[in-house]
Amino acid sequence: MRKTKAPLLLTAGLFGLALAGCSPIVATRGNLVEDSRLAQIQAGSTTREQVQYVLGTPTSTGTVDGNTWYYIGRRLEQTAFLDPEVTAQRTIRVRFDDQGTVQDVKELDVSDAPYVAPVAAVTPTEGIDLGFFEQLLGNLSKPARKKKDDDKKKK
Repeated sequence: MRKTKAPLLLTAGLFGLALAGCSPIVATRGNLVEDSRLAQIQAGSTTREQVQYVLGTPTSTGTVDGNTWYYIGRRLEQTAFLDPEVTAQRTIRVRFDDQGTVQDVKELDVSDAPYVAPVAAVTPTEGIDLGFFEQLLGNLSKPARKKKDDDKKKK
């Protein structure tokens, strides 16, 4: 009777480990702002310090205009060896006036981003373009270098 329980327990344990390996790994990158915190920010009355207290440090600030803050966040889930999948993504733009009061709060989406066409140009570089075998066999024809220690011993 005792021998029949051991394989059953071993099988149940291995099955439990296999199921644990299939649970997704959740990773949050950046600052994924919650709706409850975003509702506390009011245009025309909330100050820069209050925004930083409620939402935290911005992920990025405007490069040309420092009066624009961006809160960018993304949640990824990855199961086992599969590619990660984006389950939540949010970008919030907060603009301030010159006095440091919130002027505008907007959630940005893909339609707000301009399309940037990639350029297929290749930058030329100096040097010789060697093939695989030329690189592999290139050092065989060069004379051997002497070590500095060998030169000192001869003197």
